[in-house]
Amino acid sequence: MTERRIVVTGIGLLSALGTSREAVWSSLLAGRCGIGNLTLFDGTGCRSQQVAEVGPFAPAPDFSAKAWQRLSRSDQMAVTAAREAIADSGILEHDLDRGRIGVALGSGTADLLRNEEWFIEAQGADVRAAPGKIFGHSPSGPGDVIASHFGLEGIKASVLSACSSSTVAIGYAGEVIARGQADAMVAGASDALCRLTLSGFNALRLVDAEPCRPFCRTRKGMNIGEAAAMLVLEEMSHAARRGARIYAELVGYGMRCEAYHPTAPEPEGKAVAALIDDALRAARVSTDDIDHVNAHGTATPQNDQAEARGLRRVFGERASQLPVTSIKSMVGHCLAAAGAIEAAALALSIASGIVPPTINFREPDPECALEIVANDAREMRLICAMSTSLAFGGNNAALVMRRV
Repeated sequence: MTERRIVVTGIGLLSALGTSREAVWSSLLAGRCGIGNLTLFDGTGCRSQQVAEVGPFAPAPDFSAKAWQRLSRSDQMAVTAAREAIADSGILEHDLDRGRIGVALGSGTADLLRNEEWFIEAQGADVRAAPGKIFGHSPSGPGDVIASHFGLEGIKASVLSACSSSTVAIGYAGEVIARGQADAMVAGASDALCRLTLSGFNALRLVDAEPCRPFCRTRKGMNIGEAAAMLVLEEMSHAARRGARIYAELVGYGMRCEAYHPTAPEPEGKAVAALIDDALRAARVSTDDIDHVNAHGTATPQNDQAEARGLRRVFGERASQLPVTSIKSMVGHCLAAAGAIEAAALALSIASGIVPPTINFREPDPECALEIVANDAREMRLICAMSTSLAFGGNNAALVMRRV
């Protein structure tokens, strides 16, 4: 990135651990598991119905009941998290040009849950399928709603790169600010559970019937989750002029395609290592500068092993002392929103000096020879840290943040 520096001044969170930033963060530090039984729809036939569902949350106060009902579940979660992030940053409390504030979100399932309901109803002979259930199919929906509702008239982008979508969106938002095309961006993602994603991961036999155990020798797979996570990114001098609180500075990111397999990672960690090297180079930091990694850590046997090998390729023997965690053990794999909630956790870790744990960890795996922050949060001073996102199709991305 250029000398125009980018900082995180606002965070909004919604996940199976809570419906606000503080609720989610305190639950992460306490090691609470948000994974439980599926209730949103009938998952009969799935090998595992252990998911990380978002609990009930209040409608946004400035939407009518009818307007709120028109929004998809993803839209509603996105608005809720964006509202919190924007209020946290205070970005709209000043006389700022909203044409210089944009939105960049990772795209997920959008309104697929209701689209599926429409399809089921359409197969029935006695019930007319409600057409309103198929209007919100566009993956750009949550970003459109946020931009429209908050009057953000700057650059708007929707990034679709599977489970790295929001990581790429955050990196892109930072580039937009660095190039001087915006002063601030709302970046992140919202992704909701649906039948397609649950049945798809079940069909691939990548899910666990128990809460997942990333990097543990006994791991058997992931648990699908849902979440909305939004970050307000802002040019540093712009944030300083208005006295904004700063969580962390976004100093670089990397993107790569493994070009190896549609669903399996490159097994030796070469692709992961290349990604991390790119991110460190962009951030102008060395391996010795990194104090912590918030890993992709899905708890599938293949992914965790490949990621661990990639980290060892980059960090060498230091990988055995570098604290690594995976919050998917608590919030599940939130698909398009996974990178965003992990980036938010990274910024909060840097600001607070506490790394959330990888819970359910039973015993080390010699094939994942890393320093796992197992079962209990760890207090430590963080100067510079990174998060990784390793998606289907080999769509990989990583972010580097540091303390200001």
